[in-house]
Amino acid sequence: MTRLIKALSHLPFPVLYALAAVLRVLAFNVAGYRRKVIERNLGIMFPDATAAEKKKIKRDFQRYFAEAAVETLKGFTMSEEEIRERVHVENPECLQPYIEREQSMLILTLHQSNIEWLVGSICMALPCPVAGVYKPLHNPHVDAFIKAGRARFGKPVAMKSTGREILRLRKSFRAILLAADQSPISREKRFWHPFFSQQAPFYYGPQAIAEATQAVVVFVHPRRLSRGRYSIRWEILAEPPHSAGGTEILERFIQACERSIREQPTTWWMSNKKWKTPKDWERQVLEPASDNRATGTGR
Repeated sequence: MTRLIKALSHLPFPVLYALAAVLRVLAFNVAGYRRKVIERNLGIMFPDATAAEKKKIKRDFQRYFAEAAVETLKGFTMSEEEIRERVHVENPECLQPYIEREQSMLILTLHQSNIEWLVGSICMALPCPVAGVYKPLHNPHVDAFIKAGRARFGKPVAMKSTGREILRLRKSFRAILLAADQSPISREKRFWHPFFSQQAPFYYGPQAIAEATQAVVVFVHPRRLSRGRYSIRWEILAEPPHSAGGTEILERFIQACERSIREQPTTWWMSNKKWKTPKDWERQVLEPASDNRATGTGR
């Protein structure tokens, strides 16, 4: 498998995009990859959209998703210069004050656009070590290959090792990078919050890491400009000191994710099963919170 991935990554872009067209038909038209999940997500995200509008968003997402997959393959053998040329940083001056005083940063983003290229670009844009938190894949060979590709620009850190990495680098100028929009599994502690028109579960990681590191929290808005062309825009979500036990940073992150998706919905991974059913004990907590928001008695 890894040999095939590496061989495909050497193909020129026109050939890869032709391959993407075939993959799109096979995955979505023939196999029906997560068709019901995508349609359900669209109904939650855009309840007032017409059937024609939803159909267009779904079609554009499927086309983009296949193209992003082959672009990811290409990224494994692209040089730093090629990635810099294809991913533009819109507002580099935003982080300059923090860089000048060597303020550590927590960089948050979401699974939108070409996440692999964007991770490399973020790492290259910062003059400090970047630890990219990731969830290991089930296939150890593919996981090792992808990890090696990411290690060219930053240091991949498995989610379970994040605490150890924070302690190791607690006194140094560094950045931690995390794409935290996907859903935690049911046995993990989950933070439920309104996302578009419905409650959705999120990882507590952004809040916990910000409190532990006392780093400035930065959100990255990714944008696809055209085939193989992207941009990123920094947004400051919070500056230290961060008080313990709150959820403000996590809530700001969720709001930033929704704004980013609304700006360009077809490039968000809407095949992800984001909206899930709360467990019984979670529902008991959620219902009073919803009542408080409705009556204006919540915080």
